[in-house]
Amino acid sequence: DAVCADARCCATSCEGACMSCALGGTEGSCEPVPAGEDPDDECGDVDVCGGSSACRCNDGATNGGESAKDCGGPACVACNNGASCKVNGDCQSGVCKGTCQSPSCGDALKNGDETAIDCGGSCPLACADGSGCVIHADCKSEVCTTNVCQSPFCGDGKMTGVEQCDDGDADPFDGCSGTCKLPSPHLLISEVVVGPTASEFIEIYNPSAMTISLEKVYLADIAAYYQIAEGSPPVPGATDFRIRFPLGAKLAAGAFVVVSLEGAGKMKAAFGVTPDFDLDATDAGAPDMVGEYGSSSGLTNSGELVMLFQWDGVSNKVVDLDYLLFGSSSEKVDKSNAGYLPDTPVANQVPASAAADNKSISRCQTSEDTEKKSGGNNLLGHDETSESGTAAWKVASTPTPGAPPPLGFCP
Repeated sequence: DAVCADARCCATSCEGACMSCALGGTEGSCEPVPAGEDPDDECGDVDVCGGSSACRCNDGATNGGESAKDCGGPACVACNNGASCKVNGDCQSGVCKGTCQSPSCGDALKNGDETAIDCGGSCPLACADGSGCVIHADCKSEVCTTNVCQSPFCGDGKMTGVEQCDDGDADPFDGCSGTCKLPSPHLLISEVVVGPTASEFIEIYNPSAMTISLEKVYLADIAAYYQIAEGSPPVPGATDFRIRFPLGAKLAAGAFVVVSLEGAGKMKAAFGVTPDFDLDATDAGAPDMVGEYGSSSGLTNSGELVMLFQWDGVSNKVVDLDYLLFGSSSEKVDKSNAGYLPDTPVANQVPASAAADNKSISRCQTSEDTEKKSGGNNLLGHDETSESGTAAWKVASTPTPGAPPPLGFCP
């Protein structure tokens, strides 16, 4: 009645793990494989037989380096909570305190939803600078950048300390300056198209958080614009203009106003956008600007200046608001000898690049980083003539009248 097992004639089928009919000295008899051996690789890569007809990790005993019965150690599965353990790796929870325990915020391990050891996530303790994090609330500093807790800084996307805003410094047209301050009420020239003639426009932007009246705000393309306050201002040339917004005009916070230097219909045809104001009294598509201009008024494509300024109609001086100098213009603003604070010498003024037809000169620095912030004739004391045109402006292939440039356009 013998059967064949383990290539031997055996008294029984000898099919159990860690049983063999081929052990030396007991051939033909089904016997337990000695402890520590596993000739038929029945216990896996790291486990071995326990000497009692079972693999050590399944023999109901604590042996072979196990921390508890049939679990823990180098070969067996990790233990459940409550079982004895020697190291964290013995436990399914990864927490060994003599016995396997559930993760906690005081176990000196990074586990659960913690972002660093015993901090972040659902733990009551926030993490120190340099620790891992997922959201700002994980950090004591309340600043999580690239998954690391960091000390607060302007541009981190989290408003802290004396900051009035913090947008991550990603969008120059969202009303938050590069120094994390809300801008004082002021206006900026934000985009200019100089050609073809029918498409010419000037766009103005209000970066502040409040509506600004435009009733005493002017645009001019002549260096002697300021002489309007001297009682007998010169009349601009045939292609020049010195114009102001009509009564009641205003610009909302964060908004744009577009002035077509032609008629509203021509701008609508060119861009699909109706301007807010134009210079064509025969075109009823938009209100007209007021002041000195003619049918040939416009901007010289190769180079020109545009001054945005304010005059109350009474004072003997105007107040600068913004200044764009572009291309190869030979005419530049310098009213230093006219009773004003010194402007930047014309030789030191840096123009922006001129733009070809159907392209625009678009502002990228709404915080006017390269501009002198004191000692000037601007409403806020800035020297408008000191701004670097090459740093503050960029040529856009697709004009965006009445809207900011697309994100990513500005460097």
